[in-house]
Amino acid sequence: MPTKPLTLRLYHLAVATSIFTSASVHAVDEFVYTVQVGDHPWNIAQRYLKDTSFAQQLTRLNRITNDRRVPPGTQLRIPAPWLKLQSTRIRVLAAHGQAMVEQSGKPVRAAVAGEELPTRAQLRTGPGSSVLLEFDDGSRVMMRQASELRLVQSDRRLLDGGFMVELELIRGGLENMVTPLHRAPATRFEIRTPAAVAAVRGTRFRVHADDQTAWTEVLDGAVQVDNAAGGVRANAGFGTIAQVGRAPEPPRSLLAAPDLSGLPERLERLPVNWPLAPVPGAVAYRSQVAPDTRFETLLSDELTPQARIRITDIEDGDFVLRVRATDADGLEGLVAERTIRVHARPQAPILIRPAPDAVVATPRPPFQWTIPDPGWHYRLEIRQGPSTEGAPLVAQSVAEAQVGALATDLAPGLYHWRVASVVPASGRQGPWGDTQSFRVVPPAPEAAPVQVQSGQVTIRWPAVPHASGYELQVATRADFSQPVVDVRSNEPQHLLHALTPGTYHLRIRTTSQDGFTGPWSRPQLFVVPEPPPPAPDPSPWRALLIVLPALILLGL
Repeated sequence: MPTKPLTLRLYHLAVATSIFTSASVHAVDEFVYTVQVGDHPWNIAQRYLKDTSFAQQLTRLNRITNDRRVPPGTQLRIPAPWLKLQSTRIRVLAAHGQAMVEQSGKPVRAAVAGEELPTRAQLRTGPGSSVLLEFDDGSRVMMRQASELRLVQSDRRLLDGGFMVELELIRGGLENMVTPLHRAPATRFEIRTPAAVAAVRGTRFRVHADDQTAWTEVLDGAVQVDNAAGGVRANAGFGTIAQVGRAPEPPRSLLAAPDLSGLPERLERLPVNWPLAPVPGAVAYRSQVAPDTRFETLLSDELTPQARIRITDIEDGDFVLRVRATDADGLEGLVAERTIRVHARPQAPILIRPAPDAVVATPRPPFQWTIPDPGWHYRLEIRQGPSTEGAPLVAQSVAEAQVGALATDLAPGLYHWRVASVVPASGRQGPWGDTQSFRVVPPAPEAAPVQVQSGQVTIRWPAVPHASGYELQVATRADFSQPVVDVRSNEPQHLLHALTPGTYHLRIRTTSQDGFTGPWSRPQLFVVPEPPPPAPDPSPWRALLIVLPALILLGL
């Protein structure tokens, strides 16, 4: 049979459904069919219309004077409801999470990838779930989480082989890729919501709805959105909002795609909560993850009110991330997409000690961390200096969640340490955990017993390796709130003068080469005694001794 030239002409399409009434208003699609040699209303009706009785209506509609002889090339108007249709398949390509199917007279069950669904079946997705449907013309529909969809129609027209698909979105969201119009014969694809109907003939678009409002966002092609109050046509890069009882709003530009250039290619922590550069006009951001660029399964679908990428718990591996911004009225914008690699397992432990920014006065401090899994081993790294990069000073494998003492001493200075988990059976090392800093300082010197002699106080202590100097304090109060001596010394000794008699407290600490001071030593108590009383003056007695002999001679 030769190809029949025909066109689907849309005079107007206005299909309204309302939560307030079950009545619907349909303005009919009409096909324009070009008559071929031998065609007339009766054989056209026999081949392509629902019943041969439509031949008479076809004759009247097109004002045909001779229903047995129609000149070739004549164009006939044929209303779409008259067309003979053949049911086509609806296949479940992928089902993730809680994706349920409900059919009349049958128990609710889980959707299964690869199965075929009949029209009138209803699908529901739970949180974190999705379903991908495919129709015989190649069009695909992705049901997002928390959605409910009824399959109303999936038919093929015998007239031209084109398809007619009708879906009812009760709530939730759909992401659609409809076979393009230029790939004849065309598909008529409609999505009904409580607020409006979106009709397309080849495009990529999104629809999400609740019981009062429908949002339509067009990525490619164009979408006609209608209800009983009016209609608009939204082209690529535009979106519209329809509410029950109100005409759809004039299309507006969708928000720009977010910038994902700052996101690392390798993600090592879950859940991901990565900051984004804000998109002007955005009040929320949606992040979606799929196994590949086909986006047949949504492994994560998160909406956050902050300018952040949020990804829930997914397995390690390579994925594709999509992010888009949402405006204040709920329209979601253009999509930014990039590949990511998740390497979050085995999970890194939490560091316990040394605590963050701890100061330790021992060259071999102990290290300890949590135990994510009793069977795991660990990898410990320690770096010295202000930078956390470069070759580690210490890198060792550990079978337990602690290191009692390192094999070598750590010189005074700043250090950074981190730990990764290792699965012994496979040798797989997970991502490094948080890096924490600590500082090693020389131990506090312990002064020898203070020597007090002749008004001088001599203080000596053992020299401390790696110390660049010492700080010494002497106070009359045990809390050292008002030290009477506060001096620095480059040598492990110091001489004090002119301390008044009394009881004193002494403490010493070291200073490292980078200027950082260590802990104070244990206070030491010493006493400066009162000076001895002065000796009696013998001068008067000397005079008496001189005079006494004279007195004796005189007999006095």
